[in-house]
Amino acid sequence: MLAKRRNFAKIASMKNSLFPCRLTLRSCDATNIVAGQESVIREGYTLDEFRSGIATLNTEEILEQWEPVDPRRVALEMTLAIGWDNDSGTNNFAFRLVTNALRERLGKQLRSDIYVEDFNWPSVRQSILNILRKCERPTWDESLVNLRKRFDWEFEGMAGT
Repeated sequence: MLAKRRNFAKIASMKNSLFPCRLTLRSCDATNIVAGQESVIREGYTLDEFRSGIATLNTEEILEQWEPVDPRRVALEMTLAIGWDNDSGTNNFAFRLVTNALRERLGKQLRSDIYVEDFNWPSVRQSILNILRKCERPTWDESLVNLRKRFDWEFEGMAGT
């Protein structure tokens, strides 16, 4: 009986990871979409800052350090660079991250809106990774079909897509 339980547990864990982790979040970008928002995320560096030798951060590092004045009132346009396996190329997928407090003010845009109660980058990042895991299929083309259901793909509407 114990052996059967172990086998069942092994099958159940395999079922949750049918495919190896082939979709990879390579980078992300974020910009504010509410004019006059109290907490503005940093968007790039000035030429003077570069010349001064400032240590620059990538967007994920900025998001990790960003503490909005009111985490319940955040609206960001985000772009994810998602790659496949060890291929160096990526495709960009966009979505809006909106807190519930701003949901009514901004209205529903497209299928790509993601709503959260408050902004917490580690939780948001984990949610994005969970979506990628759920979208993953054995091939890029099959995965792309699912990714396009959740995000706005950079090539949407172009001939042959």
